[in-house]
Amino acid sequence: MRWFNALTFSSALLASSAAFACETCRPAVEAGIFNEHFWGRLAITLLPFGVVLCVVAPLHFLGREP
Repeated sequence: MRWFNALTFSSALLASSAAFACETCRPAVEAGIFNEHFWGRLAITLLPFGVVLCVVAPLHFLGREP
């Protein structure tokens, strides 16, 4: 049940729109988010998760006995 809740939450986040703004401001907001710097900023945002995963995964598997 816990896995289903996490999956539902993740799906809702992925399916939601990028930004909530009024009809007048929405094009400017989307243009500010999805510009030429988008992929670089996304990579910098996700980098700490990769670093933590690279540290935690070996520690998790080292604690197991064969």
